[in-house]
Amino acid sequence: MKDVDIYMPAATQNDVNIEWAKKIAESGVKYYIEVANMPTTNDALEFLKEQKHMVVAPSKAVNAGGVSVSELEMAQNAERVYWTAEEVDVKLQSIMKNIYHSSVEVAERYGLGYDLVAGANIVGFQKVADAMMAQGIF
Repeated sequence: MKDVDIYMPAATQNDVNIEWAKKIAESGVKYYIEVANMPTTNDALEFLKEQKHMVVAPSKAVNAGGVSVSELEMAQNAERVYWTAEEVDVKLQSIMKNIYHSSVEVAERYGLGYDLVAGANIVGFQKVADAMMAQGIF
């Protein structure tokens, strides 16, 4: 382990296991940001979330940036408009801030404290459930 403030695993799914999680926590890292698709095993992720000195950002929220940029590109194509890189960046920053604030707010609302993983899971579930209800699927 290196002396760093941010650990960003770009591993394959479930590559970061409990042994790695313990080493990561022992290093004193401040931020654990999943930049791969679910690189952390469930037990390792739960362990990392328990670390008081560390903020854990889940892959589903982090990777939403790439998905959102693809969505913005499709919107531009459908509307036959062109946004500058700066305009796309402003839109992306707004989307990512909304994901962060929504995750924090819902985790606190359900008594989970500052838990970005749980918050992102709940917000994601709510969005799917709302879409299903809007389509008349109960």
